[in-house]
Amino acid sequence: MSVQPWSIRRLLTMSFLLSVSSVSASDPERVSIQTLFSPQALSYQQHAVTVEGVIQDLQVLSPFDRTNGRSAPAKCLLYGRAAFLLEDETGIIPVEVLGTCHPHVVELLPHNGDRVRITGLVQVLKSEAPRQVRIQAATIQMLEETH
Repeated sequence: MSVQPWSIRRLLTMSFLLSVSSVSASDPERVSIQTLFSPQALSYQQHAVTVEGVIQDLQVLSPFDRTNGRSAPAKCLLYGRAAFLLEDETGIIPVEVLGTCHPHVVELLPHNGDRVRITGLVQVLKSEAPRQVRIQAATIQMLEETH
């Protein structure tokens, strides 16, 4: 599997434009989706991980109006908000993309059927079985299959 030549620019753009809490300075652990649903799921809570898989059920959400918290709030519409399922050979996990104030980021979102590498924060919503876990994407890197 190799990275598409044009995807480096796209990856950098997505990395800078996605609004996500701070991700650890060390390289995020590469894990399978099954690992994130294992009994040790809680140990991944709010940790950065990297997973690879194929996008399914992409839903691009409408821009969202938010304020920046100043006394005289400036408004920012969040563009590029999305939700999708990511499937690898071990399972399926929901992924959310928080978006940014830059309208053109919508054009950078992946599509259904795209193979991607996601780095993001794990959110364990329910630690008992059946576990509910999702990833909040910090970077999305497009991949292509090698033949």
